[in-house]
Amino acid sequence: MNRFSIPPRSGQFRPSRGFTLIELLVVIAIIAVLAGLLLPVLGRAKRRAQSIRCVSNLHQLGLGLALYVQDNNDHLPNCAQLPSLQTNLAPVNVVLAPFVQARAVFQCPEDQTIFPVEQTSYEWNGFLNGASYDHPENWSPVTQSIVNTIFGGRANTPLLTDAEAFHAASGSATGKNALFFEARAANLKLN
Repeated sequence: MNRFSIPPRSGQFRPSRGFTLIELLVVIAIIAVLAGLLLPVLGRAKRRAQSIRCVSNLHQLGLGLALYVQDNNDHLPNCAQLPSLQTNLAPVNVVLAPFVQARAVFQCPEDQTIFPVEQTSYEWNGFLNGASYDHPENWSPVTQSIVNTIFGGRANTPLLTDAEAFHAASGSATGKNALFFEARAANLKLN
């Protein structure tokens, strides 16, 4: 024993310094505030990532559609808008299946209701059934009128869109992702 140290007295207690209840509550409150600020940001980032994945799916479907058009004298397929509409036309997921091997491409990541029933999250623009891909001048007058009046021209005409407005657009609006001519896929803002 060191000669300068004082031996402890028997029964003497040296309390250790710990956290008080107030300090612990303050730390918990700070963590709760930070989590409250961070969780909405993470939620928006997740929804944005799913929308980007959906656009990627549509781009892949556009590549499959381009292969279909090449094999079918530059004509778009005759497809039912959605499989459940009970038409005599095959749905787009059946028509494009030989050209798009991954079944998961037909499901929008935000869709948990339509895909289990329809086996696709995307609906086909029935106005373009059987239309020439490269020669819009050969389209029927009705199709030409719809394309020009409703969509503002061929480049803005969607071939495939989300079956429902699954995605958020700018502000509080909802939106659909769509595949347009020339395999361009983008988000459409709905009012």
